[in-house]
Amino acid sequence: MKLFYLFFLALGLLLGRATPARAQFLWQRLIGKATANETGEYMIPVAGGFVTLGTASSATASANAALYLSKVNYRGDTVWTKRWTFRQVDIIYPKGLIEDATGNLVVCANTLAPLATPTSPIPPNQGLLVKLTATGDTLWTRTLPSSGPNSSGFLSLVLGNNGSYVAVGEYATLPVLVKYSPAGALLLNLSIPYSSTIQGYLQNIVAVPNGYLLLCPPSSGNLPCKYITVDEQGIYQGERLGGRVPSYQLQRDSQGNILTAGVFGVTKLTPIGDTIWSHTYRRSNRTVDVKRLVETPAGNYLVAGTRNNGIDNDIDLILVDHNGLQLRDTLLVRFQSEENVAGVALTPVGDYVIAGGTNSGQNGRPDQLVFALRNWSRFLPTATRQPAIPDLLAAYPNPTTDAATLEAADGHPLTGNWTLYDIVGRAVQKGMLPGVARPRISIAEQPAGLYLLRLTDAQRHTTQTLRLEKK
Repeated sequence: MKLFYLFFLALGLLLGRATPARAQFLWQRLIGKATANETGEYMIPVAGGFVTLGTASSATASANAALYLSKVNYRGDTVWTKRWTFRQVDIIYPKGLIEDATGNLVVCANTLAPLATPTSPIPPNQGLLVKLTATGDTLWTRTLPSSGPNSSGFLSLVLGNNGSYVAVGEYATLPVLVKYSPAGALLLNLSIPYSSTIQGYLQNIVAVPNGYLLLCPPSSGNLPCKYITVDEQGIYQGERLGGRVPSYQLQRDSQGNILTAGVFGVTKLTPIGDTIWSHTYRRSNRTVDVKRLVETPAGNYLVAGTRNNGIDNDIDLILVDHNGLQLRDTLLVRFQSEENVAGVALTPVGDYVIAGGTNSGQNGRPDQLVFALRNWSRFLPTATRQPAIPDLLAAYPNPTTDAATLEAADGHPLTGNWTLYDIVGRAVQKGMLPGVARPRISIAEQPAGLYLLRLTDAQRHTTQTLRLEKK
């Protein structure tokens, strides 16, 4: 590991006074070898630091044929690096990295075997699951075999509710949910059904209470994606239609909601897949391709993605509040070099750590990239700004016995639609706002309890979620 000066430029902070870019950085590192190419594609926080997963190949190889993992501590010092090659594997594609309850690491990937001859057909994918100790030593490997000419492989991996390792992928062209025990026993290999109206594949998965929420992107760009809920045995429970945005990441926040990081921004969902809000973020009139996000102790979300400048990709960091509204951001640019985001996490004191890869490292080759920034709440004074319109909405009386009146502080007429969710995230009532300053919404037919009321005003481009209590 060598110290590497990225010559990043911080092109802007939305709030607070402008500060030189170098003041943000705590440390920056490139991890790799002068005689090899290393990529960074996933990163997770672990005890004592962070582990980054990618691939490696020799400088003369035409493809990445080895897994490459590294661990750095909170100061950016390399703790260990590991690489693994596998017999009869010519190319390897990492698809997920998790830490289990005992601190072991689990990697899922897809592999391609070498061509028998230069003119041979491309061999099918094969899924690979590898369990490692906390220091990167192999405990066991498992494969999801292909079937004849058909590819089989993993697409996403998550730690199950009962400590198992759960993945979605394909087996002989069928979408499957696969579950392994910590000892490597195959517990479940189940095809997931689809409706006849939307076809696609299983792209992502997140654990929710009593089961899992699966993301299925459409086979056509003109169709919405689908969120499918299954129980612990993989049995279909229901589905919801979402937007048209595939997701790189699904994760739960501290309130039990689901956050997606995708091509066109961030979406917040209930545990069964109903959309609470969705936001796209732009920089210099270009959309930020959001790759990863993490929740901060204050209940905000730190979003990390890339923005294409017309030549290559730069890294953009955005701090948003619990409603997805942008608070601060900074764009990190390195000229004539393309970076990607593998992960974003927090140190124990709340500083920001971002991992990824660069196609032009210190030795002129791809390397894993890890750097840390100061926590913005400590780095800059909190600026005073007028609250956004969504924060000014109120409902009264609350609690109520039958109806609540909605009102904006500036008295503007409220238009759009509203949805009432019960405590488990089910949509139980919907309606339209009539375009008056103080509309009343009746919830008399609902039983006593706590509810979330989501209001969407398409004209003002705002979405707000209010808590209501029915007595």
